[in-house]
Amino acid sequence: MTHTVWSVNDWDPLEEVVLGSAAGLTPPPVDVSLRHFFEPPADAGDERIDAGTLQRVVDETEEDFAELTETLTSAGVRVRRPDTTTVGRRYATPEWESVAMHALMPRDCLLVIGDRVIEAPMPMRARYFETAPFRSLLREYFDAGASWFSAPKPLLPDETYVYEPGASVVAEDEPLFDAANMLRCGTDIFFNVSNTGNRRGAAWLRRQLGSDFRVHEISICSDHVGTTLHILRPGLLLANSERLTPDRIPGPLRSWKTIWVDTPEDDGYAFDWPRASVWVGMNILALGPDTVVVPANQTRVIKQLENAGITAVPTSFRHGRTFGGGLHCCSLDVRRRGGLETYL
Repeated sequence: MTHTVWSVNDWDPLEEVVLGSAAGLTPPPVDVSLRHFFEPPADAGDERIDAGTLQRVVDETEEDFAELTETLTSAGVRVRRPDTTTVGRRYATPEWESVAMHALMPRDCLLVIGDRVIEAPMPMRARYFETAPFRSLLREYFDAGASWFSAPKPLLPDETYVYEPGASVVAEDEPLFDAANMLRCGTDIFFNVSNTGNRRGAAWLRRQLGSDFRVHEISICSDHVGTTLHILRPGLLLANSERLTPDRIPGPLRSWKTIWVDTPEDDGYAFDWPRASVWVGMNILALGPDTVVVPANQTRVIKQLENAGITAVPTSFRHGRTFGGGLHCCSLDVRRRGGLETYL
């Protein structure tokens, strides 16, 4: 059977991907949900980003995406993009108001498991309607046979955010998760319980997927897993040497060979404070089990991958720390060639 949407891991040969867009990038107000996720400096509310700097970040990011698109297309991958969004889109619920942040990171707001596309119940208020620019694509995939689900829309009262520096969590009052909290490994899904995902969210996902999948709760980092651990292919991991030790690798994966990533190069940031650490440099996109796309400036990561027999394809990616996401975050693999298997 030919699927329009099919992806159950991060290493099978890539055939179609959704790439985000920097158009409409709007740094949102520093509210309780943003502080909870980014843990910005105390004076973050005083940040003033001039229009020229913001436009430069948008333009340079779109230049980088154009290069990435050419790289992907030359590898036989179909690249899709979201609808154009506008700057400063405001919205409100009865309890709070915010501004839409961007359409940069489909990996965060959409979860593909098999032929399902799931809209995630994201806990950051500025990301509440982040799937909206991708709705045209979702309708197209649905009409072609994909299953399209949306998790319960959360209320996100102030009590959601249980703040502790370096160890924040979200309350268990309603299912919450960013899709980037997941490590997909065939029939096994690893769900990172963190400041962007709770156990009730894992329970909702487990019931949604049914008996074909096992959802394992882990807690290996404070937010998304893509700057801490990647499954490169069965038997081979890429791990953050600063955050993890061998005994902190999820138990079912602990016997697999691990490439321990040295501290990535710091490519800086354009705003007053960074939205991501230097570890965004290990946030990679796999074209297949032996080939990955890597930010061109990450020479140490590239060398480590190549020493392990992985082909690293470099591409420009200048502003990951500026807006808070890497190559994996800014892409969503909609279709990979391969079946559903159990590896553990």
